[in-house]
Amino acid sequence: MKYLFILLTCLALENTACSKKENCKTVTITQSGTLCSNWGIKVNNQAYPSTTIPVAYQQEGLQVCADYEFYEDFRLCVCCGGTWAKIISIRLPHD
Repeated sequence: MKYLFILLTCLALENTACSKKENCKTVTITQSGTLCSNWGIKVNNQAYPSTTIPVAYQQEGLQVCADYEFYEDFRLCVCCGGTWAKIISIRLPHD
């Protein structure tokens, strides 16, 4: 009985984890239009710099599916400030 309970609990947890919806949106990786040529994402023709783009995805014009959130950077330096994008997850569109 105890093993059956453990098995059912594991199946329920697996089902819950797999049913989580991903907030994936298609964006373009870019270096143009960002401060000091930082890597960033282009959303609706607006570029947002990001420090969380993995090196494997740092290719100009690459279309990816990304879950991201915007935040305001209040630092005062030449390559800082403004709205930045934090990449939560990223993958190629066909993955």
